[in-house]
Amino acid sequence: MGMHNISEIGALRPLLLRSIGVLVVIVIVRFLHKGYIARSRVRSLKAQGIPVLPHSLLFGHLPILADFRAAHPPDVNIYMFHPWLAANVKKYFPDREKLPPVIYADLWPVAVSLVMVFDPIAASQFTQVTSLPKDHVTAEFLMPLTENLDMITSEGQLWKSWRSRFNPGFSPRNLTALLPELIEEVQVFVNVLKDLAGKNGIWGPVFQLENKTTNLTFDIIVRASVDLRLHEQSRQSSSPLKLAFMDQIKLMSMVVNAARLLPVIKMPWHHAAIRRNNNTMRKFLLPQIESRLRSENSIDPKKKTIVDLAMKYNDKDDPNASKKFDAQFVDRLIANLKAFIFAGHDTTSSTICFLMKLFQDHPDCLAKVRTEHDSVLGPDPEKATEVLAASPHLLYSLPYTSAAIKETLRLYPLAATVRDSKTVPGFYITAPGSPMRYPMEGFGPWLAVPGIQRNPDYWPRPDEFVPERWLAVEGDPLYVATKEAWAPFSLGPRNCIGMELAMIELRLVSVFVVRTLDIEEAWEEWDKKQGPNATPTHVVDGERLYSIGNGTVHPKDGMPVHVKLRTHTPAS
Repeated sequence: MGMHNISEIGALRPLLLRSIGVLVVIVIVRFLHKGYIARSRVRSLKAQGIPVLPHSLLFGHLPILADFRAAHPPDVNIYMFHPWLAANVKKYFPDREKLPPVIYADLWPVAVSLVMVFDPIAASQFTQVTSLPKDHVTAEFLMPLTENLDMITSEGQLWKSWRSRFNPGFSPRNLTALLPELIEEVQVFVNVLKDLAGKNGIWGPVFQLENKTTNLTFDIIVRASVDLRLHEQSRQSSSPLKLAFMDQIKLMSMVVNAARLLPVIKMPWHHAAIRRNNNTMRKFLLPQIESRLRSENSIDPKKKTIVDLAMKYNDKDDPNASKKFDAQFVDRLIANLKAFIFAGHDTTSSTICFLMKLFQDHPDCLAKVRTEHDSVLGPDPEKATEVLAASPHLLYSLPYTSAAIKETLRLYPLAATVRDSKTVPGFYITAPGSPMRYPMEGFGPWLAVPGIQRNPDYWPRPDEFVPERWLAVEGDPLYVATKEAWAPFSLGPRNCIGMELAMIELRLVSVFVVRTLDIEEAWEEWDKKQGPNATPTHVVDGERLYSIGNGTVHPKDGMPVHVKLRTHTPAS
């Protein structure tokens, strides 16, 4: 019997090997077929007369990404690709003086192929005129954090319902009501910086500004969401909630990264960490939501958190929706809350850093900001809290400060949308002044914000920090008529819901910091502190501070700075 079984196995072995061989051949053929389709699409575009980057039949556009990698430090963010491409236009488009409005990138098999749209009018066609669904890369990025239960990755009626539910909490009116709480957190931030300042007007020790701004924005978004003070800025060690978030963000950043030219695979221990972090976040956030559900009728009517207003929302398409606080509702509420905490602290903390960088580099602009604060809020910086408490509308009466913030967001945008064109067969876009039709099939339309916001067709002196452009009127050489050319919060109905909160935070930081402290990059001290781990050769366009990160943008090395107290002398 045993010998018979052995002989049967021996007879089956060739069949088994042939089957495996056939499967391998099928996989290889499918792989090569996908490659052929990807490469053929670009060849077809070229045949139509559409300008394309130099294209390899074997490697597609990956060699151009390799050029980008070779020209930059290893930690550079992919967003730096857009201005780099513009600076090298003659190399890749020898017959052109500036980039085409639409540029295709065949990245198979490393990443999804993209079409970078550098013209704002063209970009509005897939974000506003037709709002295409978000591409799967967004869902993949947020999956570890929200399991795609959030409204960012939702579409259709589900997205509309949850967006409408959260809109009141992010409205200017509601955020103004929360202003005392936001000011309280910013005051803690200023005190933290004061403690790091040197004595007798000298510079203090070097530290990473981003660590402090992250603690600030984390405290603010949690407080605005559920009225809970975490005290991340003053506690000795981070809360379990923040630790879980920071670790989850690292795991979220383990995505296919075209800038690195490397695929990324999450291992079983990574998935275990994702589950552990989500459990920690849920244990922390669920009691906050449950307590607000229980005390719904006792909430201060003049001051409501983002979650309070979300629970009170009445869906006109489903009048009973506000009463459906079942498990599914709570799961989606937590998922959205986690998405807000992530987006609400991550990008704003980096923007504060770049704002301080630009103030440092442009002392004339900084002087104008300080003068405006004296004029609007009074000459004594210590009384700013009292003034804003009595007249919160004055925070919106700082046009030059707002201009400097908008200009920072123009030069240092931190996120951009990629859309899915497969849902609209035959979808194409056009660009002003050209009869060309740019087909989107096979490519993810990418709102190339860093390129759009430096497009010389729309922005005079595009690479310069010029806050005055935001105060210019029609007829002024600095005036920008095309409002879609500024898109740091994206365009159309799917724009960032937290835009107003971010702008308030940036105004508050400016108000409470710039007249009280001087902040300066401190790379020499940082290099000494880092010793053999210092990276003085990591420079982009002559600057040690540049954009890094696998996902969202962060300042290099957390922006090492030192600070000193200043004696404010009001402008005469």
